[in-house]
Amino acid sequence: MLLKNGVVDRLNLFTQFLADIKYIILFYVLGDVITTYHALDYGLEENPFLLILMNEFGIWSMLIMKILFIGIIYWYYLTLMSTESLWKTQLWFASRSTVSMVGIFLVVNNLLVIFSKCSLVQILGITPY
Repeated sequence: MLLKNGVVDRLNLFTQFLADIKYIILFYVLGDVITTYHALDYGLEENPFLLILMNEFGIWSMLIMKILFIGIIYWYYLTLMSTESLWKTQLWFASRSTVSMVGIFLVVNNLLVIFSKCSLVQILGITPY
C-alpha cells in the first residue's frame, strides 16, 4: 500500500508539473519547433549549436533537445518543491515565466522571419541584416 501511495503521489506531482508548464510546452517547445521548421525556408538558424545539430541530425533533433530541457526543468521542479524554502513558489513562478517568455520571443521572432523576412533581433539592432 505504501508503494502504491508513493506512485500516486509522484503521478499527482507530475500532473501538477505538466499543468504548471503548459505555456512552456505551448510556446517554447511546440511553437518554437513548428515556427522554426517553417522559418528555415526563409533563412538560417541563428543559434550556432542548433545549426550544427540540425545540419547533422535534422530538424527533429531540436525537438529532442527541448524534451531533454523539459526533463531538466522537471528535475529543478522536484528539487525546488522538496525544499522547505519560503521562496519556492516565487522561484518556480519566476522560472517558468522566464522560460515561457523566451518561448514567446522565439515564436514572435520566427513569425517575423516567415512573414517579413527579417528577425526581431535584426529589428532591435542586435545582429546586422
